[in-house]
Amino acid sequence: MARALSKEEIQVFRDLFDSYDSDKGGSISVEEFAKVMSQSPGKPPSDAEVQQIIKEVDLDGDGTINFNEFITMMTGHPYPPPESEDEQYAAAWKKLDPSLNSSITPSQLRQLLADLGEPASDSEVEHLLNNVDGEGKISCASS
Repeated sequence: MARALSKEEIQVFRDLFDSYDSDKGGSISVEEFAKVMSQSPGKPPSDAEVQQIIKEVDLDGDGTINFNEFITMMTGHPYPPPESEDEQYAAAWKKLDPSLNSSITPSQLRQLLADLGEPASDSEVEHLLNNVDGEGKISCASS
């Protein structure tokens, strides 16, 4: 797993990104990227090569490079880093129980699982709850 970027490193990337984003539109267009690449040492890339680079780093498919895509391109690691499975579960749980201190009901657990893309039937939820504590409830154990 890649280490987290410091605020200073993110600022360096922001400054570089802003210098590439000449129209200050919040993303680097194909034209802006081509201009930067043509000013780099060596043979400038063709329009087709620039298009291919943009296509490879344009994760949201809008035809431009946004700041997160720029950092991903520059570091070779997703930015922001994907949440861990524990963080995903805690975020989903927090929607149902903002304090993360109490238990949730079977219907809340069913909704939590559905939100995580794991729909469960009534009998599956009952089975899960009874296997956890035998009392038909479940609590979040945060670390």
